[in-house]
Amino acid sequence: MTFQSAGPALRFALRLDSVARMTKCALRLALFATASATIAACATNSKTTRTPANLVALDERVDSLFKHLIQTDGPGCAVGIYRDGAVVLTRGYGLANIEDGRPITPHTAFELGSVSKPFTALAALILEQHRKLSVDDDVRRWIPEFPDYGKPIHVRDLLEHTSGLRDYQALETLAGRPVRTMSEFLGLMAAQRTLNFATGQRHEYSHSDFMLLALVVERAAGVPFGAFLDRTVLEPIGMRDAFVSDERAHSARNRALGHVVSSDGTRAQFPESRTFGGVNLYASVEDMARWDRNFDDPRVGGRSAITRMTTLPVLANGDTIPYAYGLRLGSYRGLRIIERGGAPDGTRVHVIHFPDQRFGVAVLCNATHFEANKLAETVAGFYLGELMRPVRPRAPAPPAVTVSSNELARYAGVYRPAAEPWDLWPVELIRGELAERVFDDVRDDTLYVMTPAGNGRFFEIGRTGNVGIYTFESSSAGVPHCLQVSWNGGSADVLERVPDSAVWRPSAATLAEYAGVWFSEELDASWLLDLRDGRLFLRRIGKPDVTLWAVEPDLFIRGFGSNEILTAQLQFHRDGTGKLTHLSVSTRPGEESVRNVRFVRTSPR
Repeated sequence: MTFQSAGPALRFALRLDSVARMTKCALRLALFATASATIAACATNSKTTRTPANLVALDERVDSLFKHLIQTDGPGCAVGIYRDGAVVLTRGYGLANIEDGRPITPHTAFELGSVSKPFTALAALILEQHRKLSVDDDVRRWIPEFPDYGKPIHVRDLLEHTSGLRDYQALETLAGRPVRTMSEFLGLMAAQRTLNFATGQRHEYSHSDFMLLALVVERAAGVPFGAFLDRTVLEPIGMRDAFVSDERAHSARNRALGHVVSSDGTRAQFPESRTFGGVNLYASVEDMARWDRNFDDPRVGGRSAITRMTTLPVLANGDTIPYAYGLRLGSYRGLRIIERGGAPDGTRVHVIHFPDQRFGVAVLCNATHFEANKLAETVAGFYLGELMRPVRPRAPAPPAVTVSSNELARYAGVYRPAAEPWDLWPVELIRGELAERVFDDVRDDTLYVMTPAGNGRFFEIGRTGNVGIYTFESSSAGVPHCLQVSWNGGSADVLERVPDSAVWRPSAATLAEYAGVWFSEELDASWLLDLRDGRLFLRRIGKPDVTLWAVEPDLFIRGFGSNEILTAQLQFHRDGTGKLTHLSVSTRPGEESVRNVRFVRTSPR
């Protein structure tokens, strides 16, 4: 069984949390949903004549948008607006750190997460201009301790995400321990015996690529990566607040901390990682003005480097890669854009450049509930709305109706996407309500209530106002045979109902065969599979015990994390006599993907 698509994973990102389930932070979540509605309304009515007389009004619209969303005593955002290489507006809202009360200013430096990647790409291209590196170099020329997979991984493959390298963030999740240093990263990657796919065969985003690229840059430059980036990119561009948070000693007094907002309140996230290349570049919205200007007037790297970074690469089979050198190229409401977002711990950032309009927006936020991408798009609409296609308003939720328990019971069952038959969607009737059961690391799993709208239709409302519509299609006998799920009026995922007789419900004796300690040399980690109360649990040191969901004989699934889920497929293998030989673990293709991480049983239970 193989992975075919990553579509169903979108449900977690869109839902985030359901306001149908009232928790301690229900009022806070409702506020977020209201703010998101305001964003949508602002984007819809965004036509503005670009004259000096309207500049004050535009400033006020930006202020209103962010002040409606952000509390003065909580985490917040900085926004930068740029045109023709100059700052139009920079603002800060909320606190950089709720513990010391420092306000966010235009000079507050935020961790950029994946927005760090194009900076690393530009550093590599500058080295190539100086003839110290070639994008056609075999990575092992610079990192000889890296495994030989039979076919060279070139520097170009790292830049274009065609390397096939397993994603280190998925690996650290499966191992149950974080990667905090570059030596830990290199040790983990050097232990990987296989790739996700043959190098150069396809494009698949991997966080490992730009981490490895940074090590290549460091060794080719002969100085620490952060020092080289300072000297060749940040300082020449004029990014005075920017720095790489690595092993070097430095002061970061004006740094924003990330924050997590939950039912228990707001908690600051103190940075622990010193990795670099794909993360841990800090910058302010004043800095990002200089970065934005470099696309139009490339003072660093020159026109040749910027052209390469903003030209979509092509695979050997002729397919165009939708990603270029750390940047995403596309369009928004009919205008060409160069954009990049990042989501490091407790932080959400998004940067958009409109090359034809010589216009840019950066929104840097230091809490997980802010939709930096939507805020950046809305702000861009204030200034460029007259040039844009109309925005499609977010579809409202249908009115709720009352449905009897007998009717609700008809829809309860197990559903699965036809393209991913291992990905089970249990829908259950719990205390008179229909609910979808999903993975949750802390609680093992959690229920999302589906509100009836009549005629086999149900809906969920996500924490930030996203609307999910669940439509059950029934046969003439009245038994649902499929479920269609769409978010915000988009295309629907179709799931087929698994006949009750085909649902695998293994006995305790059957599950006992899989129990024991399973060890992976590639992760240097052990998994204890433990049989308790008729269920098979996964136990990892320092992590909550979680249940493995049975799909079919020798196949289980498990999700890791909460909301932003990493779903893993656990496939047990047997020899010709039927004896279990090993376990392989894979995640979906796309971001944070690994294939066939091998475990062997070291002791039975």
